[in-house]
Amino acid sequence: MNRKTSKADLEGKRSIFFQLGLAIALLIAVLVVNYKQTKPRADTITVKVTGLSVRSAADIDSTTLVRPPEVSR
Repeated sequence: MNRKTSKADLEGKRSIFFQLGLAIALLIAVLVVNYKQTKPRADTITVKVTGLSVRSAADIDSTTLVRPPEVSR
């Protein structure tokens, strides 16, 4: 293919553009994986009363719950 000038020929720099694209894609992937959300989650409610923190029932594991002893009648 005839080109007007040899300066307009980017075919020789094709591998550099490809490597640059891969590096940018890798950087974006790493940033997305390591992104931490700073807003509180919608399913967590934290109430602070005199220094105590109470979380919603959705965050409490059912294996940590202790049932009170049943009263025999």
